[in-house]
Amino acid sequence: MKTFIFSAILTIFGVSLMAQTPVSIKLNLEKGKLYSVKTTSKQTMEIVASGQLFNVEATSNNVVTYKVLKQVNDIMDIEFKFDTIASKTTSPMGNQETNSAKPGGNEPQGIIMNKFSANKIIAKISTAGKFIDFVNYPAFKDKIMFVLDSIPATKRDQAKIVADAVLQESAIRTRIEPLFAYLPENAVKTGDSWDTSYSLIANGASMLSLNTFTLKSIEKNAANVSGKSEIESLPSNDPNAQMTQALKGTMTSDGTIDLTTGLITKNTSKGHIEGTMTMKSNNMEMKLKMDSQSEVTTIK
Repeated sequence: MKTFIFSAILTIFGVSLMAQTPVSIKLNLEKGKLYSVKTTSKQTMEIVASGQLFNVEATSNNVVTYKVLKQVNDIMDIEFKFDTIASKTTSPMGNQETNSAKPGGNEPQGIIMNKFSANKIIAKISTAGKFIDFVNYPAFKDKIMFVLDSIPATKRDQAKIVADAVLQESAIRTRIEPLFAYLPENAVKTGDSWDTSYSLIANGASMLSLNTFTLKSIEKNAANVSGKSEIESLPSNDPNAQMTQALKGTMTSDGTIDLTTGLITKNTSKGHIEGTMTMKSNNMEMKLKMDSQSEVTTIK
């Protein structure tokens, strides 16, 4: 009996000690191995325009594959391919659906996104998950811009606007940076928290996400992490911008990190954003009030 009690005390002490031992959560990726991450999201929005309420529902499915080409000390050259960028929007004004994995048809956006998904961009990423720089951005952009020559002249101006928005260096960085933004700079132990941040840029609008993550527990070489993000739109520097936003919200998440690779194996997030959007057209201005709820699931 005494032996059993003594063993139990040692077990409890050992578990406690493990919980207080700092662990280094870093990217440890095998060179040449193909990794993938799939993100699905559902967003419901209530938009008030001129006193009238509109309900909008948007869903998206994105698949990114990537592999390490080389690593020097703590810096990796990672080749990214956006295999699928699909979205569907349902609203009283009509429905819209796009899928970059399918042929683009005759619409400029579909043609450009299909070409976007067919090419690869290389970025330098630290083992702490920090984006450093692109390696082949000009060449990547040129390969996609070349497709404009195949678009009918009547739609080329529209295609140029789409391409400029999609192919901004900051917009492409937005697709990559959040993939690893959950990693801490230093070793952490159970109960520790750390902060990260990144910009979200899409459709001419910019938002800043300030994130705080907490290590809840470690089980079988997996780290359970919770997160909270404060999201706020950034003022536009473009005086001719057709749309400006004043939005603010929060997002909470729970995820599991594989300590062997440093990659998220599963993460679920829920968020709420509200505020106003201002649309400008032909010297006229319209203010829209928006209230948005979202759910996002990411799996390895």
